[in-house]
Order: sequence, then structure tokens, then C-alpha cells
Amino acid sequence: MRRGKLIGVGVGPGDPELLTLKAVRALEAAQAIAFIAAAGRTSRAREIASRHIRPGTRELIAVMPMTLNSDATGRAYDQLMTGIVSELSQGQDVLFLCEGDPLLYGSFAHLLPRLGAKFECEVIPGISSIGAAAAAARLPLGIYDEPIALVPATMPAEQMAAILGGCDRIVIMKVGRHLARLREALAAAGMLEEALLIENVTLQAQRIRLLALVTEQDAPYFSLVIAGRKRTRA
Repeated sequence: MRRGKLIGVGVGPGDPELLTLKAVRALEAAQAIAFIAAAGRTSRAREIASRHIRPGTRELIAVMPMTLNSDATGRAYDQLMTGIVSELSQGQDVLFLCEGDPLLYGSFAHLLPRLGAKFECEVIPGISSIGAAAAAARLPLGIYDEPIALVPATMPAEQMAAILGGCDRIVIMKVGRHLARLREALAAAGMLEEALLIENVTLQAQRIRLLALVTEQDAPYFSLVIAGRKRTRA
């Protein structure tokens, strides 16, 4: 009996028009999809893909509790995996929907090592919030031989300072409640003046602001910072 394939599908940063053609074709043919939703909220990944999901498609949902309790989160993942394995074992392909790209801080990265050795897996890449944010701000991420760093805002301060000291341009993801600390770190590295805070990129609530002028202590969950040193080369 054929075993199903697990397919990680990147649905992009938010605007449904940024879905790739390959992702759309996979969604329109899907019989089963899986995704994660925070407790009390709808899944943003499913919302992005909704217009291409056929009526009757089976939906496997992991409801993540609003807690830092790793046991509760682990139970939600385990429950989702049980449903996915059941579908795959019966020969049904399962599309796992991920915001942005499945392998860039995506939930699919947690499932791949658990299921990749047992079932065939495929990844359909998606447009990341990084590329979308740079496009929205009309800001080149890399020019000539500039090194670029990509880091999460949750990184320890000492490690962040070391990276800021050794790169020309940086993208900081998962900003949220770390905004004030990031402002201080970028100021110390001489990179605050032109740093941009980009929130809810490609959505109606999108905002692009100079970080130095932002007075809030927190940023929306879906936000990132692009910063760099002044470019002097023509």
C-alpha cells in the first residue's frame, strides 16, 4: 500500500497573492491539510491559503496554548503528529501550512526530523517576511560583498552585540516584547539611525517606521527590524 507524502508548504508573509503557483496547485489538489493555531485565534497560515482549500478537505489542527509551558506545547505537537501519521499511513498526502517559508523559523522544521525518516517529505518554499519587508521598504538587503546577518530577537545580548559588531546589515526577527532591548543594542553598535521597524508586512495593517522614532516598548508579534551601517560606496 502506498504511503502518503508530507509536504511543507510556505504560504508567504500574509498577502494571498504572494502564494507561489506551486503552492496553489498543491492546495487545490489537497485532501488533507495540517496547521497550527494559537489558542483562541484563527490560523494565519490557513487564512492566507483559504481561497484555494477545497470544501471537504480534512483539516488537522494543533492548538497551541498561550503559555511558555513546554510540556503543553509538546502535547499539542504530539497530537498533531498522531493525526498526520494516521493520514500518511493510509496513503494520503498531508500539506502542512507554514507562514513565510517552512524552513525559516517555521513549525515544519520541528516535524521534519520527527517524520522525515519514516515518510517521504517535500518542501514547497514560500516568500519569507524578510524578502517581503525589504521589498515593502524598497531597501536592498545586500549590495556588493556586504555580509548579512539574520538573528532572532530572543538571542542573548552578548551574542547579539558580537554579531552586530561583525556585520554590515542585519535582519532581526521575532521582535515583539524585545523592542526596547534591540533599540539599545543597535544604538550601541552605531546602527540605530537608519534601522527600520516593519510590522505586519504585506497586510492592511503594515507599517514601516524608523526605529529611532518608535516610542513603544513592544512591537506586534509579526514584525522585524532591518538595520545596517550607512552605505558610502557608489
